Amino acid sequence: RHEVGLAQLASDGLEIMTGDVADENVQARAVDGMDVVFHLASAHLETDLPEIEYRRINVTAVETLLWRCLEAGVRRVVHVSSASVHGSVAGRPADEESSYHPDTIYERTKLEGEEAARRVHARCNVPVVIARPTWVYGPGCMRTAKLFRTIAANRLVMIGKGINARSAIYIDDLLDGLELCATVEGIDGEVFLLTHDELVTANDVVATIARLVGKRHPAVRLPLWLGWTAARGAEIAARLLRVRPPVTRRSLKFFTNDAAFTCAKATRRLGFKPQVPLQTGLAWTCQWWHAEEGRS
Repeated sequence: RHEVGLAQLASDGLEIMTGDVADENVQARAVDGMDVVFHLASAHLETDLPEIEYRRINVTAVETLLWRCLEAGVRRVVHVSSASVHGSVAGRPADEESSYHPDTIYERTKLEGEEAARRVHARCNVPVVIARPTWVYGPGCMRTAKLFRTIAANRLVMIGKGINARSAIYIDDLLDGLELCATVEGIDGEVFLLTHDELVTANDVVATIARLVGKRHPAVRLPLWLGWTAARGAEIAARLLRVRPPVTRRSLKFFTNDAAFTCAKATRRLGFKPQVPLQTGLAWTCQWWHAEEGRS
C-alpha cells in the first residue's frame, strides 16, 4: 500500500528520491533548488535499532541537513519534532516553555535534534522553525488503523485507569499548521506546539472508536505495573526472535502518560486554528479504515 501511495504521488508530479536521510550527499541533492524544506524523517518505533542509530538519524542528520539547506539558499526549514519531548505532563496543559522529561531513546533524541537545530540557527542564522505535533491521527495512519482493528476484534486490553489526558491533532489540521510554520514571517528560531485544544482521555478515544465499530468499551484492564512488565517481556522476546513486538513500553504511554498541550502560541503567532475535533476526525478515519479493510 505504501508503494502504491508513492506511485500515485509520483504521477501527480512529485519527484521521489530514495537514500539514507543522514547521507550528506543525499541531503544536498534533496534540498537543491528548494524554497522550503519540511524535515519529518526520524527513527521512531524501531525497537531493534541501537542508540547510536537513533542519534545518527534524529540528531546528527538534523544538523548536517541544516548546513546543506544553508548552502542551497533554502528560505525556510520546518523541522518536525514531537510534543513527546516534554514526557508526561501534569496539571494544566503544557506549552512550549514547559519542562522536558523525555524517558525513551526516541524522546531523548528528538529533543537533542531540536537542540542541534537551535545550535545551527544561533551560529549562522539558518531559517528554521520547530514544530511539535501531539498525537497525529487520520486516514493513512497505520497505527490508528491498528487501534481500530484491535478494538473491532475485541482484543484491546486497557492498561491502567485510562483517565490520562490526551491531546490530538487530525492530519489535515497538522498540514495547515506546518504550512503556517513555512510561510509566516518573523518566526525563525521559534518552537510551536501543534494540537487541537480539545482535551480528551484515553478512555474517550477508545470509547469513541468502540462506538464507531459497533463494539462495547473494552472491559478487560491490567494494572499499570503488569502492563509494563508484559511490554518489557515482549520487547526482549521480539529482539531475540528478530520480529516486531506486538506491544512496547512506548506504545503503552498512550494509555498511561498525561499528554495535554495547548496550541495558544501557534494560534497567537501563526493564526493557527485547528478545525477537526476528535469525534469528527475519528469518524472520518473510520470511513477510511473500513475502505482499507475491504481491500485487504
